[in-house]
Amino acid sequence: MRHVLEFDTSLLPQEEAQVVVCGSGIGGLTCAIVLKELGLSPLLLTRGVGNTYYSQGGIAGAVHPADSPYAHFLDTLKAGRFLNDERAVDILVNDGVMRIADLERWGVRFDRRNGEYDTTTEGGHSFPRVLKVRDYTGREIYTRLLRRVQELGIPLVQGELQEILGAERVAGLIYLRDGSLRLLRTPALVLATGGAASMFRHTSNPLRVRGDGIGIAFRAGVPIKNPEFVQFHPTVLEGTNLLISEAVRGEGAILIDEKGNRFVDELLPRDVVSRSIYGVLKRGGRVFLDMRPLLRRGVDLTERFPTIISFLREKGIDPSEEPVPVVPAAHYYIGGVHVDTFGRTPLPGLYAVGECACTGVHGANRLASNSLLEGVVFGYRTAYRIYVDLPRVPPKVPRTVNSPEGKKKPPFSFEALRNLMWECAGLERNEEGLLKAKGALLEWLGELRLSEPSPGTRQLYDILLVALATVEGALRRRESRGVHHRSDYPHEREAFRQDTLIHELDHLDK
Repeated sequence: MRHVLEFDTSLLPQEEAQVVVCGSGIGGLTCAIVLKELGLSPLLLTRGVGNTYYSQGGIAGAVHPADSPYAHFLDTLKAGRFLNDERAVDILVNDGVMRIADLERWGVRFDRRNGEYDTTTEGGHSFPRVLKVRDYTGREIYTRLLRRVQELGIPLVQGELQEILGAERVAGLIYLRDGSLRLLRTPALVLATGGAASMFRHTSNPLRVRGDGIGIAFRAGVPIKNPEFVQFHPTVLEGTNLLISEAVRGEGAILIDEKGNRFVDELLPRDVVSRSIYGVLKRGGRVFLDMRPLLRRGVDLTERFPTIISFLREKGIDPSEEPVPVVPAAHYYIGGVHVDTFGRTPLPGLYAVGECACTGVHGANRLASNSLLEGVVFGYRTAYRIYVDLPRVPPKVPRTVNSPEGKKKPPFSFEALRNLMWECAGLERNEEGLLKAKGALLEWLGELRLSEPSPGTRQLYDILLVALATVEGALRRRESRGVHHRSDYPHEREAFRQDTLIHELDHLDK
């Protein structure tokens, strides 16, 4: 699907790279490091710090002798309501132990106690298998991997992907740097651009991570898989995007309403806890995370959760004296660009890893701390696949490519989109709300197609496509499963597996 104008690539400054990795989270950084270790010459294109940096909780892995990859496998399937791709899950839990060793080889130092990994429990896990670095695991991983990238001399370029070039296979890309468009020739492009949870009013994501990489791939003819599944984190500080890690509840914090009543088992899967909180908010109540039980167990809050405690105190909240007001917020986009277990998309030369990709490991709900593991496991595998696939003769860049439209002011704002998605396609969905959202999205897309090309409007166009795919997937899934809850279809449908690919959206042509 290419609802766009033609654009003359010969007018742009041109560069070349053997492989381009677009994004610098755990998936992209891992892929770039392994490519370099294999003797290739990758280039990293990034627009700055993303979700990996802000990941607090940890990375799951069956490293303890009393644990097993098979137990991790079963927990992952149970959390995903058995819509997971079992082959992908098997790879995740077995390769994960080796990839954790690679992270340490690259400089990450996970918490240890008496020489053993100091692991913790999070919701949905039957064993304490979550490795951590206090409450800033993602920041530690990002920092160490970025340092390794610099040590290896991998070029790191600040810029934003705009367009994928090539119809039969990838021939290059157009990106925006310092306000100017540039053409970068490459036979292999890895998307590691992050998810789309920021398109909801309440989110734990930085707003610059907007899911537009998924939309760019969709415009290049690559399908999106499972877009209806968006995970909401139960505990984000009210009025901010500060996530309060699930590890806090794993170690004994409780959820209470405005009357001080505990109303849910805090270690149930995130979708259950989030909807329980949402129910309290819908009736006009408030929800608080009470961390004081940890003090009674002898936990030093500042030592165990330094980042969280510091931020709370900056906001005038002392969790040792009072409960913390929280709301559920969109946190992780489970769907994404359709890939196989080696990161390959249906377009030769285009790969995707991390949150922008859908490997199928998460099914209908992501098991806590499996996301960092997915990034490192499949980032690693994708690098090896590229080494084997890489063509020795670079493909030709087409003289003209399709480019989305829009120099005039868009007919909507990003905030309007976030409000629409929260109200109509958030924690609870029904046909009336989803059809309302679909109508608004189609109207906005139709108006964007009437104007002239510009990078800013291109990004909005691509975000709208991802939002429309999310709404369309939610309409078609007439059941409640995992993070997808339909109030008009409250039960699971036995053997209903709508993980066929979303969706040509042919009605956009009408």
